[in-house]
Amino acid sequence: MNRRFTKGALLAAAAMTISLASPVAAQADESSSVSATLGQPTAVSSNAAPSGLTRNPADTPSVTRLTVNAGVLTSTGNTYVPARIDYNVPSGWSFGPTARLSANRKAKVETLYDGNYVKIPSAWGAGVYRLDTITFKSYDANPRVHVAPNAVNFRVRQGLYSGGGLRIVRKGSKLTFKVQKVRSFTGTKYVRVKTATVQVKKGKKWKKLKNVKLNKKGNKNFSIKKKGKRKYRLVIKTTNTIQGAKTGAIKI
Repeated sequence: MNRRFTKGALLAAAAMTISLASPVAAQADESSSVSATLGQPTAVSSNAAPSGLTRNPADTPSVTRLTVNAGVLTSTGNTYVPARIDYNVPSGWSFGPTARLSANRKAKVETLYDGNYVKIPSAWGAGVYRLDTITFKSYDANPRVHVAPNAVNFRVRQGLYSGGGLRIVRKGSKLTFKVQKVRSFTGTKYVRVKTATVQVKKGKKWKKLKNVKLNKKGNKNFSIKKKGKRKYRLVIKTTNTIQGAKTGAIKI
């Protein structure tokens, strides 16, 4: 059998929220403010092909492809990480193998039901996960067990709170930057992200304006004096623990 596992200006005190990569500009007024959010975190997309099933003559099952993409924690319960697993299973063997899933000193046996994801417990948190001991069982008159030698490691990161972002308030030549609610999800709760970067666009390139250290709520304010309009954005870098993101450009 061949089976493939593939799955944000207004005037005065008003503000605007935009989605990722959507530019927005403040109207020419003495006082104005604009904001942009980080957007909904997503897992790396999978190029997995649709599942297919064919019986192939062989003595024992075999795994011919085993790929799992990076995962992102965004909700409690379970997280579904895009994957692609191909295997050949001869007649008389179950087409739904089990596998050992381990991470952060925890382990469990998981059934590989479908071809487009690997299901992990969100509560296990971010880290390097391993999928191994892929086990097939026969259902004929002489029950047998076959363990494939294949194994794969994949990383899971904390996703960012989609409502976090950057707000900029202008009063004359004074610009006040308000980094707000930049938090990441551990798999069970949101926690603060320690640092963030505000960038300014100069010519065709984005340059660092300021690195900021965030408080426990993921907030930080700072001000500069700047005449004329420029584009700004907030950037959270991807690390081994956090899946980074950036806001859309704010022109003010």
